[in-house]
Amino acid sequence: MGNIITPRLNATVINKYIQTITEPIFQEAKLLGVLKAYGRIRKHVAPDIRWRARIKRREPVPIGSYPVNVPFEAPVRHVEAVLPWRAYGLGEYITRQERLVGQDKESNLPRILESIVNWMMDDFKVYLQRVMYSDGDAGTDHIHGLESMFAVDGLVSGTGSAVGKPADVYAGLSTALGAHGGTCSADAPWPEAEHISTEYCAWSPMVVDYSNAKFKPEGITSVSWQTNWRSATRYARTWLLALQGVTPNVMIMHPELERQARESADQYWQMEATKSPQLVDLGITALHFEGVELIADPYCPADTAYLIPTKNIELLMLQNQLIEVHENTDPYANDTFYMDFHGNLRMETPAFFAKLTTISGQQ
Repeated sequence: MGNIITPRLNATVINKYIQTITEPIFQEAKLLGVLKAYGRIRKHVAPDIRWRARIKRREPVPIGSYPVNVPFEAPVRHVEAVLPWRAYGLGEYITRQERLVGQDKESNLPRILESIVNWMMDDFKVYLQRVMYSDGDAGTDHIHGLESMFAVDGLVSGTGSAVGKPADVYAGLSTALGAHGGTCSADAPWPEAEHISTEYCAWSPMVVDYSNAKFKPEGITSVSWQTNWRSATRYARTWLLALQGVTPNVMIMHPELERQARESADQYWQMEATKSPQLVDLGITALHFEGVELIADPYCPADTAYLIPTKNIELLMLQNQLIEVHENTDPYANDTFYMDFHGNLRMETPAFFAKLTTISGQQ
């Protein structure tokens, strides 16, 4: 009888195993889970993250008489946005002695490998959960997470203002109001002014100060997220729709804000469980508020909630799967295992997104 050969547990086998244990990551890492649920993760994207963002619109000229006198122009409607690739790696090894100790039972070594892969995956998961909210322009090692575009410089000027003045750079382009041209009438503060040209805020996100007295319910003296969140959320959604034609369908928030939102329910209004089949099928629990899925994420920054239109955000990857493992044996007979991720998060334009937070010094 010939020798019985046992297949070696190499990187290919481990990567197939990783594919089976990756799904729980999407359930626990909420923002990643939302992207997975709505089909917003793209693989094998190359060579770079570069897109044309539309910042200007033109209006047809009325034809009043003949011969027709219509001007012909070559307007610049787009600007180029560029993001770099980001990469994360995590390594571990199994010593030769561990292998020798584990040879007593043929099942020991696979168990050692399984434990190492699971521990590494768990560490990677926790790290990815956190950096999905990071500011990618704060250093060369961060994904361009949600905080990459929401910096503000106080409130915009004007009586009754309740939104921040955008002051960030995203994908190489300024988020400041008017940075790419356009005008805004002075009859009310942005975004409530009567006349606002498209390019004036085409790259400017909306940061709503939910602690502002503007959102205080009648009869309430002390403002908080619990008292103001519904009014502030409606305000942000209203003006995203009015200015950009966008309706966010997901709001991710810190768990404490979700708790307060639950407690704000009364005899006239109750929170509903999510009815979104995409999230339910992935095992993500959410609440439902006027067409928006409310999701609590412990890695979301404190006192913060994000309104997200899922069709305008995506996670781009160079690889075939979220995390890949590579295995090798060094000259000292230690089997090394290296996991990595290569990708970045891309928002079509910051103007399609809103953040609800407190703006320092403003009440």
